[in-house]
Amino acid sequence: MNSATEEYKTLVSIAERTGGEAGSFGSEEVIYVVVHGNRILASHALPGVLIEAVETEDGIDAKITVQSGVVVPKPVHLCFGHLAVTGRQVIKSRIFIEEKASADFQAHCIFPNAIEFLHAMEGEIHLGPQSKFSYREVHVHGPEGRIDVRPVSRVRIGDGATYRGDFTLVEGRVGNLAIDIDVEAYGKRSRVEVTSKVYGKSDDFCQVRDIVRLTGPESSALIKARVVLKDKSQGKFLGLVDGAAAGARGHVDCTEVVQGEAKAVASPVVQASHPEAEVTHEAAIGRIADDKIQGLMAKGLSAEDAIDFVVSGLLR
Repeated sequence: MNSATEEYKTLVSIAERTGGEAGSFGSEEVIYVVVHGNRILASHALPGVLIEAVETEDGIDAKITVQSGVVVPKPVHLCFGHLAVTGRQVIKSRIFIEEKASADFQAHCIFPNAIEFLHAMEGEIHLGPQSKFSYREVHVHGPEGRIDVRPVSRVRIGDGATYRGDFTLVEGRVGNLAIDIDVEAYGKRSRVEVTSKVYGKSDDFCQVRDIVRLTGPESSALIKARVVLKDKSQGKFLGLVDGAAAGARGHVDCTEVVQGEAKAVASPVVQASHPEAEVTHEAAIGRIADDKIQGLMAKGLSAEDAIDFVVSGLLR
C-alpha cells in the first residue's frame, strides 16, 4: 500500500474521531478535500459547488465557490495535516458563498507527531446577500509538540447574511498560537458569531485577536472566547466590536481560567462609532475551584485528569 494511502487513512481516522462524521470522507454525497503537506490526496465536489485547488511549494492555494441559491445539505469537510515531526504547511483559501446559498464547513487540522512545525492559514471569506455560512476549525496536536499555528481570516458579509466561525484547539499542546480574525459586516441586518476555545499547557503561548466592524445598518455580532491556561502557559485575548451603523448591536464575552503559574490577559473592547449603535462586554479571569478538583480526585482521578475533566466541560 503506498504512503499516500496510509497518510490519507491516518488523517481521516483522526478527523472522524475528533468531530468528523464517520464515513464522510469518500462518500459520494459529501464534499471534501484531504491535504497532506502540499499534496492533495483526495477531493470531491457536488453540483453547485466549485473547488479549484493547486499544490504550491509548501501547501495549497484553493478557491471554493458555493453558487447562488445552492443549499449544501451535509457539512463540507476540509482535512489539512502532516504526519512528520518537522516542516511547514501554508494553506491559502478564498471562499465565496453567493446570494441565498448556504453551507457548513468543518476544517480538521491534524499534526499528531509534529514537534517543530509551522501551520499557517490565510483565508478570505465573502458572503453574498441572504447567504448563511459556518466555519468550524478543529486542531489536533501531539502531547509534546510546539507548533506555530497562525490562522488568519478576513471575512466580508453582505445584506441579511449570517456568518458563524468556531476555532477549537483542545487536544495536544498548542505551541505558539496566534488567531487573527477580522470581520466586516457591511450588509444591512447581517449577523456574526465568532467563538474561540483554547487549552494551553506547559509553556504554550496563546493569542486570540477577534475584530468585528458593524458597518451595516441593524447588523449584529457576538464574540466569545473560552481560554484555559495551566502550568506556565500564557494567553492574551483581544475582542473588539465596533458599532459603526444605525441599529448595530454587539457583545464581547471572554472567560479565561488559569491554573498553576499560568498568566492571562483579557481585553474586551467595545466602541460605538455611530450614536444609534449599542455594544456591551463582559470578561472574567479565574481558576478552577479546589473543591471541584478534590471531589474528582476522591473518585479516583489524578489531579491532572481532574483538571482535564473540568476543562472539557468548560470548552464543550
